Amino acid sequence: MVSREKTAQIKQHVIEAADQLFYQKGYNLTSFSDIATVSKVPRGNLNYHFSTKSEVLVAVIGHRVTEMQKMLSGWEEEYKTPLERLQRYAKIVSNVEKEVIHYGCPMGTLNSELGKVQHDLKAVTKVQFEVFEQWIKKQFQLMGCSNNAAELTIHLMVWTQGIATMAYIHQDTRLIKREAKSVTTWLASLTSKTNSTNLL
Repeated sequence: MVSREKTAQIKQHVIEAADQLFYQKGYNLTSFSDIATVSKVPRGNLNYHFSTKSEVLVAVIGHRVTEMQKMLSGWEEEYKTPLERLQRYAKIVSNVEKEVIHYGCPMGTLNSELGKVQHDLKAVTKVQFEVFEQWIKKQFQLMGCSNNAAELTIHLMVWTQGIATMAYIHQDTRLIKREAKSVTTWLASLTSKTNSTNLL
């Protein structure tokens, strides 16, 4: 009889395999057979954990959110000021530049794919953006930009999403480095303009 711990490990392995496939191949082109092959979990065992692919998606997003929250908590411990944390966020695309060049942004591509016709599933993926949005807004508030923290947050997220999209289109890692540097410079410039009404 398989222990609960072993069952949980198998389920987690399936989730991680599905996460990779949804990113690299796309949600709609990924089949249960693909997930079974990559995870090396027999199809019958796969169906024991998940009866539909949408259930797998919900689990994948839950896994991503958990990992994102761990990462953000780690940044709060490692970097002492909100500016340093935001500048660390600005380099997030640089950390996975090889993957971005090949597949685009894992959050953006999945959201765009599902947003075309599967609006209920798109709503599931939105939480990924909300986690970053809430955290970034908090950092801007801590920087003293409370008056327009929401606007600054959207501006920063649009910039970083744009970096990932254009780098993918142009297959250019230099673009990532160049734009990430511009973002960090812009963030540093805000420290002398806190509580200004013209930060953007």
